[in-house]
Amino acid sequence: MDIIAVDNYLNSLNLPSFRHRQIKKNYYSGRFQSFLEMTDLPKDLRTFLQDKFPLLSVSEINLQTGTGTQKAALQLSDGLAIESVIMEYDQWITACVSSQVGCPLNCKFCATGKMGFKRNLTAAEIVDQIIYWNSKISPKYVGRIVFMGMGEPFLNWDNLLAALKIIKEDLNIGSRKISISTAGIVPRIYDFASLDTEINLAISLHAPNQLSRQDLMPIAKLYPLDELIKSLNYYTSHTRRQIFLEYALIKDVNDSSSHLSELIALLKSNDLFYLNLIPLNPVKGGSLPSSKMKVFTQALTKAHVNFSLRQTFGQSINSACGQLITGI
Repeated sequence: MDIIAVDNYLNSLNLPSFRHRQIKKNYYSGRFQSFLEMTDLPKDLRTFLQDKFPLLSVSEINLQTGTGTQKAALQLSDGLAIESVIMEYDQWITACVSSQVGCPLNCKFCATGKMGFKRNLTAAEIVDQIIYWNSKISPKYVGRIVFMGMGEPFLNWDNLLAALKIIKEDLNIGSRKISISTAGIVPRIYDFASLDTEINLAISLHAPNQLSRQDLMPIAKLYPLDELIKSLNYYTSHTRRQIFLEYALIKDVNDSSSHLSELIALLKSNDLFYLNLIPLNPVKGGSLPSSKMKVFTQALTKAHVNFSLRQTFGQSINSACGQLITGI
């Protein structure tokens, strides 16, 4: 919902401020499908709002359910579409939200890049994914947020910050329960460090040297690995917060013994680097998962570096990391 437009409309009607608060509370609760359901408002006001404003900026096209996972294709007001996912585990429901329609980065292992880039999402379109999910799973609610859906969040900086403010202040989701994944937009990593926030930062690393990384991720040509690592060292020294390095193991691409040695050396270079080792989620026409996961986990354990093997959700409905794509 466009809160500013609704506020301006209410002001034009000279309504008392408590009406504004009622509407915002109802909206952010995620418990209403339309203004007409807000029975604590006068009937004529409900009708006016229903006729003038959509309650949500996203609408469901279809919904798929897998083990512990749901994926929704959501239509935007201009007819474009995004995908959004929820995962239920460890007593938490986590929403994986999109920040752009498509993605401009075209990473080889990710389906979203095949869509190309259409546009940035507004702050309302980001937040409304969460409100949509709360309306679907009521009386349960989303308790954690990961910006790991479609798009590169740090290329939609202003709307990202606006959405984060709403998520924390109006949806009451704490900073430590929010994670943002970036492919490595170096200037924004410095900006993010300056925010002094407890929001978690994850980096799509996927290769421990420049040649391998730029082959997988074209953005590495613009922001080389040495510059990226320099920004990460600045982030950890400035914030003293752990940073998560994501590494999808890909057959014959980043799973050699030399890759493993370089990866261990990188992890040992900073005590606050934490590796998320990820089984590659299959993408049509894409690379194959590596069979060397056990080799990597054994070597990483022996090297005494900080790492975990990510639990994969949603492959059966193409809702896992790197699998989100729409044809709209």
